[in-house]
Amino acid sequence: MKLTGAERQWVEQLVRLSLMATARWLKVDNCGIAFRQKGESFSHFIFSSQINSVAETNLTLPTLLLSQLSQSPLLLRFPQTCFFPLNPPPASVLAMGKDGAQLTMIFWVGRTHPMAWTDQERQVFELLGQKLSRLFLPFLPMLLNGHILRSWLEAAASIDASKWLEEALTFLLELLLFAAGAKDGAIVLTDLGGNPLFGVAKGEDGKKWLETRCLPVTVRQSFAVKSFTEPRWVGFVAVKVPEQMRPKLASLLDIVAHTARLLISWGQQSARLETIVWLDPLTNLPNRKTFSVRLESELQRAARFGYPISLILADLDEFRVFNETLGFDVGDQILKQVGSLLRKSVRGYDLVARYGGDEFVIALPATPLDGALAVAERLRTRLTEAEIPSIKDIRLTLRVSMGLTTAQQVDPKQASLLLSLIDQALAAAKAKGGGKIEVAVSPDFTPSMPSLPSVSPDFWSALVQYLSHGINNPLNGILGMTQIALMETQLPPNVREALEQIERLALRLREFSRYLTNLPPKRIKEELEAFWQRMHTAPPLPEALKGE
Repeated sequence: MKLTGAERQWVEQLVRLSLMATARWLKVDNCGIAFRQKGESFSHFIFSSQINSVAETNLTLPTLLLSQLSQSPLLLRFPQTCFFPLNPPPASVLAMGKDGAQLTMIFWVGRTHPMAWTDQERQVFELLGQKLSRLFLPFLPMLLNGHILRSWLEAAASIDASKWLEEALTFLLELLLFAAGAKDGAIVLTDLGGNPLFGVAKGEDGKKWLETRCLPVTVRQSFAVKSFTEPRWVGFVAVKVPEQMRPKLASLLDIVAHTARLLISWGQQSARLETIVWLDPLTNLPNRKTFSVRLESELQRAARFGYPISLILADLDEFRVFNETLGFDVGDQILKQVGSLLRKSVRGYDLVARYGGDEFVIALPATPLDGALAVAERLRTRLTEAEIPSIKDIRLTLRVSMGLTTAQQVDPKQASLLLSLIDQALAAAKAKGGGKIEVAVSPDFTPSMPSLPSVSPDFWSALVQYLSHGINNPLNGILGMTQIALMETQLPPNVREALEQIERLALRLREFSRYLTNLPPKRIKEELEAFWQRMHTAPPLPEALKGE
């Protein structure tokens, strides 16, 4: 293998990091990676746990053994382990080959003392072999002899670039966290405006790099960060470590950043960028894959804080007619217009995504059924009123069907069940002729109404009076300061208006507090029970919102 200078140093460091992690995770004495050069000859990197170092040697294996390795992982025992250049030879070795019949790469782990390999260790070994294969796949041309490149091209052409890139970057991040002794980290690709396009993350703080354009300063400052830039995107490698450790991690971050840059660049060359990143290229909205990831995060947040989440699936009725009559270019423009309108018609923290074709999906955090129905009707009205190109002065209008569901408590792993509910609701809306809003809910996602704590009316009365006094004290202070300020004759009109609004609000709150204080205990409990019932009862589905 002919590598020189910085290129050799980078490859050796990546191999060393991979083998060190393998030795630690599997608790083995030796392990190695070999890259085929010619015939039965391999360029071979060996890691020894005893001396904690990597050495490069040549490895030659019999043809029969190579053919067996190409089919499945093997367990080799002494004297078969003598083929591996170690002194003394390992007592047992697990070995596997990757990337086709010609075996472009071999991965193995060994133990010096006889010890049985458990089923779990075998599974972890095979999983690590798959991860290493994905990680090193783009770099094989610089590691292999030219005669083997055809096998590499065949392997590269058969991959799913999006899935491969995510898995390779995930393993690279795992290696970084292992070497840094950290739990939180991220490798993120953004556009030049800082919007996340693609990435992987570990740990609660690490995942924040994927969810927001502007990280809180306190979060960002807790990470060691290395950035790398290309003409169309910016990459970030981040790992959460104490500040005093960061100078020692500089070279490690350089290796990981260099590797990530090459992985991303190779992924772009292997598939269109749009199939890898998180945004739909036509509407610039998140795509279906992104929505699934973000929905899981939203469900985790909803479960943690106990609020409902609603989903809307919108489908443009008979949209193929627009494509056939106006042309696909105009159809694309309409889809862009619809995506933009939907995004502008909901709150900043709601999630709008293109689900596929002429379908759009919206997630509404902290929104119960009645709120979601109001949003759906507003969206349907605005889409119906949207101006689209006309044919011979004949105005065309969009009709949209919507499926809606709401859940109060959902395990994030059940996200697919929620999505199936909006699919069912949308199908029902289409079956009724389109242009309608239908709802499908599951009792599994609607908890039974909790009861109001059972205590005496006198207790509730005492509690309300205590809270009222707690409100009155600061209110009186605010009211006094406001009235003193209003005595100033030279106040600007806008300042006076704001102070008068504060005064009116404080007076209303104080009046309400006094009203509660003067209620008899029985009436207070009746009011609380009525309020509790309203808070925990789903509203009936209004017929008016189902469409004409």
